Amino acid sequence: MKPFRTFFLLFLLFSGLAQVFAQQVPVGQWSDELPYTLVNSVTDAGTLIYASTPYAVFYFDKENNSVVRITKITGLSDIGISSINYNPAYKTLVIAYSNANIDLIKNNVIINISDIKRKAILGNKTINDIYFIGKDAYLSCGFGIVVLDIDKEEIRDTYYIGKDGSQVNVKALTRNQNDTLFAATEKGIYKARASDPNLSNFSSWHKDPKIDSTAGYNTIAAFAGMVFTNKKAAAEGISDTIYAYNNGSWTSWQQAPFYPVMHIASTDKYLVVTYNNYVKAYGTNLELFTNVYGADYPQVAIADNDGLMWVGDTYVGLTSFNPSNQNINHVKLSGPSTALAFSMTCSGNDLYIAPGGHDGSYIPIYIRPQVYHFNNTDWKNLEAYNNPLMSTMHDIVTVAIDPKNNKHVFAGSYGQGLLEISNDSAIRRFTYGNSTLRNYTGSDTSDIRIGGATFDAEGNLWVVNSHNNNCLSMKKGDSWTGFNIPIANENDLGQILVDKNGQKWIQMRYGNMNANSILVFTDNHTPGNIADDHSILLNSTPGNGNIPGTTVLTMAEDKNGEIWVGTEKGVGVFYSPENIFTGQNFDAQQILVTQGTHVQYLLENETVTAIMVDGANQKWIGTDRGGVYLFSPDGTKEMLHFTSENSPLLSDRITCIAQNSDGNVFFGTDNGVISFRGSATQPEMSNGNVYAFPNPVREDYEGYIAVKGLVANAQVRITDINGTLVFAGQAGSVGTPAGETPNGSVGQTGVNGGQVVWDGKNFDGKKARSGVYLVFAADDTGSNRVVTKILIIN
Repeated sequence: MKPFRTFFLLFLLFSGLAQVFAQQVPVGQWSDELPYTLVNSVTDAGTLIYASTPYAVFYFDKENNSVVRITKITGLSDIGISSINYNPAYKTLVIAYSNANIDLIKNNVIINISDIKRKAILGNKTINDIYFIGKDAYLSCGFGIVVLDIDKEEIRDTYYIGKDGSQVNVKALTRNQNDTLFAATEKGIYKARASDPNLSNFSSWHKDPKIDSTAGYNTIAAFAGMVFTNKKAAAEGISDTIYAYNNGSWTSWQQAPFYPVMHIASTDKYLVVTYNNYVKAYGTNLELFTNVYGADYPQVAIADNDGLMWVGDTYVGLTSFNPSNQNINHVKLSGPSTALAFSMTCSGNDLYIAPGGHDGSYIPIYIRPQVYHFNNTDWKNLEAYNNPLMSTMHDIVTVAIDPKNNKHVFAGSYGQGLLEISNDSAIRRFTYGNSTLRNYTGSDTSDIRIGGATFDAEGNLWVVNSHNNNCLSMKKGDSWTGFNIPIANENDLGQILVDKNGQKWIQMRYGNMNANSILVFTDNHTPGNIADDHSILLNSTPGNGNIPGTTVLTMAEDKNGEIWVGTEKGVGVFYSPENIFTGQNFDAQQILVTQGTHVQYLLENETVTAIMVDGANQKWIGTDRGGVYLFSPDGTKEMLHFTSENSPLLSDRITCIAQNSDGNVFFGTDNGVISFRGSATQPEMSNGNVYAFPNPVREDYEGYIAVKGLVANAQVRITDINGTLVFAGQAGSVGTPAGETPNGSVGQTGVNGGQVVWDGKNFDGKKARSGVYLVFAADDTGSNRVVTKILIIN
């Protein structure tokens, strides 16, 4: 197979450039919002130290203290990195994935080798470790050993070393000074002569009987004429044991007192042992050289050629430790603490992510309490260690942003009530005793399962708590009002949406005890008068909702006040939600679309998990296995379809979608969060904050130029400094001079809300010359005028 090659773009994240970068994602481009603290592999490349997380690779340049990210956006072929290693002789970084995919990076070129990934191999295909002998990379895999020739960029051989050629999970490999290969596996230590020309024959490999052949070994390294490996404890509460091989026999070298050994690495000078809460480095006489400080839960550690210790940690990322002066340096990249995203919400340019969750049966999964806040520049992660009020909580599943203050939010826990947050600090928790929130069925009043929370148009906070007829609460100022809805029948309740009519739409779990999917409640704008309250249960029955499918997974209200519902059978739309309590027809309808010569319902074969309405009333729709779609406002025209194969999208399983005021659309997936800068933004109330982006437009820029911050339907004219018109359009247009939608369009003419997008060409279709261009904008009455400038450098 001929490897696939691609060049990758380096995203430099100098501390002085971080804010610029966060604001400079062009229309139609992607940006990752990944955690960079979950470091699982580190390797020395001279002046560079490479580190990997399951989601990306980054390197630290020791000469200029800069950090560069390498992600799927910039050319990586996959997600799920399990190991990396650098070969200095061939100047090649090998990146291995848990699905057996492989990337090589040589001279800023990424070469993908997917042979093992594509090969039909039953069982575990994870690549656990990478070990070099010359130009060969020995890949320790879940089924055996694969030899990769990094010079020829091809798989050279595969070794099945188990009994009678069976599979065995090889965790790591090393070679000693006597040319013997040692393979640490889940079923003993296997040995073979490295120069044996027939290593692909299982009979060349022998399980070493001088060490426990039934135990599992997770790491191995050669050092100072010996081989060191770690025997995993058979059960919790028992210590791991490090064994040393010397002169043909194994002896116990060191026990880890109840702390698992994660990794053993070696250089000519040091043996570095990583435990799950500390790191030690030893000299060539096996004397303790140094304790390594600066990490909390280390996964891997190495020593570089300068004597610095580099530690990859679960929570603090990449850290260097200088034994000579005890100096600790954390290599920090901004990002959320984890890749989890159960729900997300935006207001302005503030994004909040709730990483908790519950399963399909609404059982808590007990994810530690966290809220991630992205202000379009930096991430702030709220956790129990920096917010003690969160210490007894779990499973944050929803965040509601105060419409008067984006830094004032409420986070709902599916198990421990409601958290109030101000300026990234938890300031109060609402439970049974200080609110009208009520507990899950049972005597434990602390078990308050918040399913959803949102604000209405008047600024009142509405909160749903699950499995209790007293399931709905309203907070107005410091006062709480509780609502008893008997038809809720103590069912599990989730997301809440307040529509333009003030009606509350509440997601219900459909099941054996409940044949309904949505609860709709109205207080008729008189929350203090329960006499005029009404509620109704909606399901798939015609005349009672006509919802396609039974499991409602998401709800959204569009600009026209229509309620879009996503289920396991696609999309249904309530076009007349105001009729629900009038006795008139209100049933949901499915959208008919044409596929070639066939007519079918929109996404009827997809499970729709997320719906987000952008500033132009277009619908971003996420699915469980089909990626994400962008549809026209009425849903009849597909504008975009992103999958993990045709785009940098991290996974085809979408969990949630949100958009900020700059037009960045955030996709939560089961592999993390990634954003795409769309062409549609929310229109402004006036043209007072209009600007062009990017500005200046440099000679190597090939994307769209956006004029942002416009009122709805603003008329836009762009001229050169001499007054020659080069573009004319209206807020909501994708601006090509001929009025056509360009190839690879990121929107649709007339549907981009508060901005105009120009391709940078004049009416002759030629790229605009260098110079200053004037942007004139006015609303559709000719008033509310504004002028801004664009500098183009060609």
